[in-house]
Amino acid sequence: SRQHLHLNMADNLANPVPFSEPPYLCGLPSPYYTESHRQFQKACRRFLWDNLLSNAAEWEKEGTVPEHVFATFCKSGMLLPNMPAPLPVEWLKDLGIHDILGVKVEEWDYLHTGIYCDE
Repeated sequence: SRQHLHLNMADNLANPVPFSEPPYLCGLPSPYYTESHRQFQKACRRFLWDNLLSNAAEWEKEGTVPEHVFATFCKSGMLLPNMPAPLPVEWLKDLGIHDILGVKVEEWDYLHTGIYCDE
């Protein structure tokens, strides 16, 4: 149900639908995903729920997204995951950007980008 989905997304719980979540989120071991990836996934899911997904259906009906959403994504560095890894670290640091939801820009990799796309 929609209420059940809301509780799972808002509370960062795994989706109960079989095979709907990546194995590493279901407690299975992975040689690829580190604690950095797990923490980013939680922060990313929370950020996207709070700033986009919880209102997406309403905005879809209205046919527009409020301007503050773009500003929120900019301020939080959440447009940067759309850039290919590795990120231009020195350029970002010169602009005062040192992390994306807690992940240092120099540690950003394609798995972080994949998590962003998945969420």
